Amino acid sequence: MAGLPPKVDVHHHIVPDFYRQVLSGIDLSAKIKYPSWSPEASLAFMDDHHIDTAILSLSAPGAVIAGSRDHVRALVRKWNDYASELCSAHPNRFGFFAALPGLDDLEGAMSEIGYVFQTLQADGVTLFTSYAGQYLGAKAFEPVWAELDKFHAVVHVHPNHSFAAPFTTPFLPQPLIDYPHETARTASDLVLSGRKRQFPSCKVILSHAGGTLPYLADRISVLSATIFAGILDDEHSPRGSEQVMEDLKSFYFDLALGGSSTVLDLLINWAPHDRLLYGSDFPFAGGAGECFEATLESYRMDSQVKKLCYQANALDLFPRLRLHDQRPGQ
Repeated sequence: MAGLPPKVDVHHHIVPDFYRQVLSGIDLSAKIKYPSWSPEASLAFMDDHHIDTAILSLSAPGAVIAGSRDHVRALVRKWNDYASELCSAHPNRFGFFAALPGLDDLEGAMSEIGYVFQTLQADGVTLFTSYAGQYLGAKAFEPVWAELDKFHAVVHVHPNHSFAAPFTTPFLPQPLIDYPHETARTASDLVLSGRKRQFPSCKVILSHAGGTLPYLADRISVLSATIFAGILDDEHSPRGSEQVMEDLKSFYFDLALGGSSTVLDLLINWAPHDRLLYGSDFPFAGGAGECFEATLESYRMDSQVKKLCYQANALDLFPRLRLHDQRPGQ
């Protein structure tokens, strides 16, 4: 790591005790193990991995686990207030992506967007890949994107359970295969629906190196503009395969669980280098995260590209981080 700057981690989860208590009352068919977590554990991990700042977020399945609409809204508000207080206690070490109610609760989502940006000064928001059977490009969610666009929001998209692929076997939990596909599906939906082009002030980060999107990008751009050209019927939809590809490459891509040489070869050759961001997926990644981290550290990446990925691109997304003298231990 000699000569490389300390990292900004844009994919760093927290699991407060009050959220874990809600989780304990539900059955997670995906068999996700929720690791123990504390602020001290995050700080220790950051110091061990040369991370100055982590942008905290809520992982899947999100606040929808609370059940009723009122309970979901209350859990979202409690999580956001907790994350904000944690950032206030460690302003040089933490930022946060605010949680939102499900986008199918339009009133609740719009209200929380105003609160987290105007009152809490959140660094952005987390959206999951789908809500109530609809991906993020759905017309029903257009008011949410318009509101986020007004705040020039950074939007971190995290996969959740696929409504199209119900759990069928214990050998294929959804995070194994379906999560990367869900990321590609919702990203494609945002592009082909025209929502990505319609709201250009939103800066959208895709988790896990974009899932399967980089692998499928040529197929998506060519087929959508030729064989399935009729789907590009929104006034904001891209026109032709070149515009589709341009919009697919306009996302940001965090490298959480994407540090394998196969994935890095593909992503670095395909995505603009100013769109690459470091992510750890702490504390969920566990030993797998350490494996991918080791590969990333040893990967023969141009030093300037690695500097962009580790810090510079994130500082462009979060200018407030430039104001801090970032030193581990603050």
